[in-house]
Amino acid sequence: MNAEIISVGTELLLGHTVNTDTTIVARALSDLGINLLYACTVGDNEGRLKLALEQALQRSDLVITTGGLGPTKDDLTKEVAASFFGKKLVFHEQTYEHVRKKLESYGINEMTESQKKQALVPEGSLVVTNPAGLAPGIIMAQGDKAIVMLPGPPKEMKAVLAECCHLFINRL
Repeated sequence: MNAEIISVGTELLLGHTVNTDTTIVARALSDLGINLLYACTVGDNEGRLKLALEQALQRSDLVITTGGLGPTKDDLTKEVAASFFGKKLVFHEQTYEHVRKKLESYGINEMTESQKKQALVPEGSLVVTNPAGLAPGIIMAQGDKAIVMLPGPPKEMKAVLAECCHLFINRL
């Protein structure tokens, strides 16, 4: 099996944040015996992310994205991945409750619309709760192609990486 990593975030592209996610994911793929062919970084831009995803899925069976799953307008990974597979975003009750409870633990008792956005996931996807943050891990597949979406912050990404890999491997 061949894989690629797409790290999403303008802060990574411009060098404002060091991209440690690629190293961590690359090691995990190697440990699983999955060939890593390419890794790239894309800013928070819908068109460029769509192009990167299209190219990656032409070359590889599995694309792992990191970042772009948060509540802001420029967090576009779920939307772009869902549209690529012709899926719409749907409300995921378990994620909504997780986000609500996590925010309450921070002393925030009302969710904004942008915070509610994190409970939207591509229809038919597998969702992995993020014990270290809000944005879940998401696995979606169509035919012999799969996209695994992980949160960008390294602590959160690591918290869902193992479970996403386990679920993906068991799906094969």
